[in-house]
Amino acid sequence: MSRSVLLTLLLALAVLGVLQQANPLYNFPSLDNGYYLYIGQQIVAGKTPYVEMWESKPPGIFYVNALGLWLARGSRWGVWALEFLALFGAAALSYALLRPMYGLFPALAGTLTALWGVSNVLQGGNLTEEYSLPFNVLAALCFWLSLQHPARRWPLFVIGLTFAASFSFRANNTGVQMALVLAWVISAIFQKDFRTLLHRLLWSGLGVLLGLGLVSLPFLLNGTFDEMLEAALFYNFAITQSAPDFPGTFRAGLLRMGIPAGFGLLGYLLLLARAVEQRRLEPWGLFLLVLWPLEVVLSSLSGRGYDHYFIPWMVTLAILTAVLLDALFPAFNRFVEARPFPVLVVSLVLMVLFSTQSLAQYGQTFRRLAFERQQGIEIDHPVAAYLRKQTRPEDTVLVWGARLAFNVLARRETPSAYLFYPLLAETPLSRRMADQFYADLTTRPPLLIVDTALINQDLVPSLDPSIRREQFQSGKLWPTLPENIHAVLAFIDEHYQLVETIQNYPIYRRK
Repeated sequence: MSRSVLLTLLLALAVLGVLQQANPLYNFPSLDNGYYLYIGQQIVAGKTPYVEMWESKPPGIFYVNALGLWLARGSRWGVWALEFLALFGAAALSYALLRPMYGLFPALAGTLTALWGVSNVLQGGNLTEEYSLPFNVLAALCFWLSLQHPARRWPLFVIGLTFAASFSFRANNTGVQMALVLAWVISAIFQKDFRTLLHRLLWSGLGVLLGLGLVSLPFLLNGTFDEMLEAALFYNFAITQSAPDFPGTFRAGLLRMGIPAGFGLLGYLLLLARAVEQRRLEPWGLFLLVLWPLEVVLSSLSGRGYDHYFIPWMVTLAILTAVLLDALFPAFNRFVEARPFPVLVVSLVLMVLFSTQSLAQYGQTFRRLAFERQQGIEIDHPVAAYLRKQTRPEDTVLVWGARLAFNVLARRETPSAYLFYPLLAETPLSRRMADQFYADLTTRPPLLIVDTALINQDLVPSLDPSIRREQFQSGKLWPTLPENIHAVLAFIDEHYQLVETIQNYPIYRRK
């Protein structure tokens, strides 16, 4: 068995362990995951994003979900497979980046440690930050190649393409590309070499223009480019917190990513100490010192502090962990370099031993997929089963509180394109969205409404009037409820009646 095969198996096992929490047979889709699956489902059905279903992300995540569902004929396993490819690609590129700089042991340990950190904040998977990882690691690899071979243009061009790719999932996912551009600029200022800077910016800029042009082309052709920009950019700028808490975000990231973030922090402090001692810094070291603070800033901007905002830290954690191990264990690194094959064999055996629980789950999953498909290959929910039984495919179902996983599993459309209602942010666009939601609700009333208020931490007003009165008196509801919330609730009170409660989810039927 060759070293490349051993390395592939090792990284694949590590990624399988990370994605255990995303296994469609055991994992019920999270809030964001449900949005993306629903929009992907609708795209496969021929619907237009930002017009017939509205969400405030760039289009990349929607089309990844559509591709996964299309490949697997509607099954979430297609999306899971794309998640696996994204994380495995990021891990393989991470190893390819770190191996020539720091050696086998730091490269492998840094990559596996960073995957460990990602697993702590993945929150069930299928998130925008996850799919940007391979592009961001590729950008770092091309940055290093451009420093080794300054005359080559293609690494610079690929860096621009990776910016466009990551941007198409979420603008905040482009920290690696921003950091390396800052490293270029700072180096040019100190070295007074603006010609090289212009060369780098020109070729990477061409990559950005081509990438963003390809992403925008379908929306230009179908006349929805303005709607895409409004949702994916302007809305997000409007909800960005004016005074984000950078120290608080950094502390939260350290706590939530755990030990891997600790390794990264030690590597960063080591790098900083070297820079102070030497009083000079090469572009690669400058890039590393800029990258993590920039990632912290980008994780902070929205002010909402979700765990998955820390997924992009994988790149900096992998590199900084490799820096730390390279400095602390030079003798062991030389030992490993002299005996790579047995070290990889031992590493693979240890990975198998640490992955017994994960492998057992995947064994059960394989048995279900291969021999017991009649029992179902994905998790279901009694509410989704009820919706399928009590409605026809053309009926619409409103899940009050935006848990669109029920719509996805039941394969039923929601009556309005505006999926967030009533959890809208306070922006100039929100009034229009709220008005359109009310118009959709009253002109295209759903057959059934599922009330998820009880699992929304008192954020969503209950459809039960007595519970709702207590909620409004407590003041714990979503702070920016739409102005027409009482009109919407009055319409539901008048036209719907409670018919069933399943696992604490009240279900209302149109009278």
